[in-house]
Amino acid sequence: MGIDAVHTKYSTWDGAAKMKEFAEKFKPANTPMKFEYPMIPDYKAYRGGGTQAVDFDNRVDYDRMRKYRVERTREALKANNVGAILSIQEWNTRYITGTWTPSWTTPSSGLRYSMMPVTAKMPIVYEQGEIGYHTRQMAPWLDKVKVAITGGGWSSVIMGRSAHQAQRDKLVTQIIDDLKEYGLAKETLAMDVWDPGLIEGFQAKGIKVVPATELMFDARSIKNQDEVECLRIASAIGDSQMQTVKDMLKPGVKENEIMGSMHKTAYDLGGEVYSGMLVTSGPFSWPNSRYMTDRIIRPHDIVYVDVYNTTYNGYHICYYRTFSVGKPPQQLVDAYKTALDWLYRAISVIKPGITTKDIADQWPPCEKDWSDILVAYEDQTAGSNWAHGIGLSLYEYPLVWRGCSLEHPMPIEKGMTFAIETQHGVPGIGGIRIEEMIHVVDGGVEILSQWPIDEIVVVDR
Repeated sequence: MGIDAVHTKYSTWDGAAKMKEFAEKFKPANTPMKFEYPMIPDYKAYRGGGTQAVDFDNRVDYDRMRKYRVERTREALKANNVGAILSIQEWNTRYITGTWTPSWTTPSSGLRYSMMPVTAKMPIVYEQGEIGYHTRQMAPWLDKVKVAITGGGWSSVIMGRSAHQAQRDKLVTQIIDDLKEYGLAKETLAMDVWDPGLIEGFQAKGIKVVPATELMFDARSIKNQDEVECLRIASAIGDSQMQTVKDMLKPGVKENEIMGSMHKTAYDLGGEVYSGMLVTSGPFSWPNSRYMTDRIIRPHDIVYVDVYNTTYNGYHICYYRTFSVGKPPQQLVDAYKTALDWLYRAISVIKPGITTKDIADQWPPCEKDWSDILVAYEDQTAGSNWAHGIGLSLYEYPLVWRGCSLEHPMPIEKGMTFAIETQHGVPGIGGIRIEEMIHVVDGGVEILSQWPIDEIVVVDR
């Protein structure tokens, strides 16, 4: 059987003649701003290829999750007296629309965007290039799928000034026309990427524009059960990545080899890694260099890893564990006990109704323990002893850190999800770092990360 015959036999599209007939009857609009992709009959490009959804167990109810996220967005729009949000930032667009395209469109390229009018039942996606052909079929819940006019975000400035202005004007016209259709021509428009060119274009047409960053962080801060389940699955993938580290760790292995295998584990289990992870060993472990190199692991090295930016259906995790190649020195065993106490002392106070100050109060002033690495100001401890909300992006509401939370507390609410982390070390010997993924529930927290944390994981072979 020749390659063409094989392709025909196993093609996921078996209605070429029907599609040709449909295309001949299709009448596109006379302008790209008005164009809408139609529903294609007998579309089969994705049937039979999806995994991890079954008929006997509800698992993640994606329809419920999408509707929840749309309603959270709508509530935030109403609370801020905004008629619609124009989202150019990819994480917000995924939250609002339940759609996703390759990572090179992130985080705010302008190659695709979305709008949620407060009067619409569901959002509009403006899709990049010809991808809308598939998006319309794969996401039938969307109100509309239209052509993205490339004229905002980082893709706008690289086309040259005159082209940018022409494209910007087309984009502005497109959005204003759609606002009119939804009865929102005189309402305020929120934008999550503060693009000066677009702001100028909308204001020239009499449209008031306000920032949408806080609005969307508010909407995204409380997760429903399906979002939390995605985080549980992502955490289970993270647990497996930790096992990969333990299985590989020995003298002669390089940091970047370990990271490569962690990536593979994520993809094997249905996850993705958005932009990287962290593998740190030996002298890089204190202070923390926060990445990886081609350093060769040696006997008695301390190694810690972070599975941050590992995702499942877009939901990120971030948590550390610490390993030792052979028996660790007593100074680091003691440092680990200190960091573990800091971590769980903070976790023990977390429940709905407290504030971020209550959490940050559990950690010592930076100069008390870290002056030996020249730390004198809390601004030097950003990313050290702290917690950060986590969901479709790595950092969300709330951020917990002595540098801001002591004087500017934020409330902790049921349904929030955090990554919370502490670290400690001894100059010239090494450091340790640990972190947990948590979900705030009535009366306390659910720990989502499950890899053992009671002590340094010793690998001796």
